[in-house]
Amino acid sequence: MKYYSKPSMLNKDLRPPDLYEYFVDNFWFKAADLENQKINEPLRGSHKADIVIVGGGFTGLSSAYHLKKKFPEKHIVLLEGACCGYGASGRNGGFCVDTSLLDWEQKDPDKREKSVQVSAYAIKFIKQMISDYGLDCDFVENGMLNTALDDKQIKETLDYQKEINSFGYNSEMLYGKDLTNQIKSPLFKAALYIPAGGILNPAKLARGLKTIVEKIGVEVRERSVVTKITTGKMNFIDTELGDISAPDIVIALNAYGH
Repeated sequence: MKYYSKPSMLNKDLRPPDLYEYFVDNFWFKAADLENQKINEPLRGSHKADIVIVGGGFTGLSSAYHLKKKFPEKHIVLLEGACCGYGASGRNGGFCVDTSLLDWEQKDPDKREKSVQVSAYAIKFIKQMISDYGLDCDFVENGMLNTALDDKQIKETLDYQKEINSFGYNSEMLYGKDLTNQIKSPLFKAALYIPAGGILNPAKLARGLKTIVEKIGVEVRERSVVTKITTGKMNFIDTELGDISAPDIVIALNAYGH
């Protein structure tokens, strides 16, 4: 079954609906009650801004937040083709992996520590949004398990533990009852437990970030598919129903870049 987020999308005089339909058979979307949420009006007419952000996923929304906080006087407009969180940001595994951005090749102690801080910032940012704005995204900071199915994987996991701990993480190998207490499956022979990390509902996170950036003054235009970008000292962005120009632009499209 397909769902159109607003009845006006069915009006062919306004836009071709095929670009804006999405399926509701998605656990994250359903849990976030996306089908009953307001989807913002598209960009219409000609406009100017100080910064235009193209893409309403985590990258675009995070950019909008940080730029508005750093430059509160600037007029920032975020353009999203469907609805914020529509793409991979709202449809992923829901894992918050604290070690994603570690610089494994780096030997300099200060730079290694910097990479730990950078990698951990995402979870710190989510917790800040929960504390400062009451963001509801079902976040649970319950750590991470790297599981091993056989002796070869156990050896690889032990090697990984040495690397992880060299960055200052307090990881622990689990066997037997300790492992069963964490995951009840006869398939796994061991697991590496890393306290940092957690899980959440990514659709709730994206939709919540949209509300937050709007509260601090970012203009969010959904259902605004960008059809052309002409870059230069002044960037010109064309959408299906309007256009906007800005001296600075953030491209946050991931797989939708084509």
